[in-house]
Amino acid sequence: MEQIRSPLVARRMLGDGNSLVIHACADLLIPIRNGDLEFFAKLVPFLARKGLPTRVVEAGGSASKILQETSNVHIVAGDFPGYGRNMLHAMHSYIWGFWYLDEVGVHCNSSLRFARFCPENIDAEKAEYFFNGVSGHMLRENVSKTPQEARIGSPMQPASTVIFCQDIEERDNRSHYLNTEEMIRVAAETRRDELVYVKPHPTQSKVMRRIIMATCSDYTNVKITDASIHDLVDVSRVVVTQNSAAGFEALMQKKTVITCAKSDYWHATLTPRTIKDLGEAIELGPRAMHGFEYEKYLYWFLDRNCLEPQKDAFTKRAWARIRDKAFL
Repeated sequence: MEQIRSPLVARRMLGDGNSLVIHACADLLIPIRNGDLEFFAKLVPFLARKGLPTRVVEAGGSASKILQETSNVHIVAGDFPGYGRNMLHAMHSYIWGFWYLDEVGVHCNSSLRFARFCPENIDAEKAEYFFNGVSGHMLRENVSKTPQEARIGSPMQPASTVIFCQDIEERDNRSHYLNTEEMIRVAAETRRDELVYVKPHPTQSKVMRRIIMATCSDYTNVKITDASIHDLVDVSRVVVTQNSAAGFEALMQKKTVITCAKSDYWHATLTPRTIKDLGEAIELGPRAMHGFEYEKYLYWFLDRNCLEPQKDAFTKRAWARIRDKAFL
């Protein structure tokens, strides 16, 4: 795939409205250019047959900014939210194999934040089959968005809460309502006689790791761990995070998930915005979420709203979204 590197070349394309331009973040640029990601490896030749040749440019650079002014179709590959009449956003979803192709962003910025989940409109049999297939594979094979420690053969000590940490608090665009220290302290103090697990993020910054360790040291019922997400969810009464993939994965075990940040899977969680609300969610969460239809939710989110490149219908579904943005 041709990569546009020069602002000069980008300017020469200003009148070209019959191409698709992928604006790729640094982590995705080379894999996309080399055809290593199935999403783009299948999509690019399909679009060429439709008369829409594809070029790639590094997101954020001068060439990318110039090209965004053109009437071409643009796919932003990375977490750069924003709306454009001829723009879509693509990135892995919370579960490997499922991708966003969204008008306004990915993850907590995706349009799913504004969508309505209507379980009564979803086929229960299809949802259960899908849920069992995805969750069964991930739990059995210890698959997660990030590599995990091996599953523990014997059960871990049960806990009131497991907290999955992130590194989102220093970002320019704030998405969290409560910070990591607040989540740990509230969880530890809400049920003082019960264990609280805290799992740092694999890429946790040194500053945040120091904060986590200092906060946890104030409580005898808090334990820092690197155990598998799936083991920790299994033995915990509730799951607390800001908006991490680990929280989404916990839905596969039908656990009460508490998201302390803006999230596009909030329909299946409790979302406290204050310390008081968080304490109540930890205490009353399982009762509040009793009867929630987790099978239908994962089917709705992943199968109906995301795209699965492995499926035969992938290019047809992707083209339906891209065609609406194209001036063909």
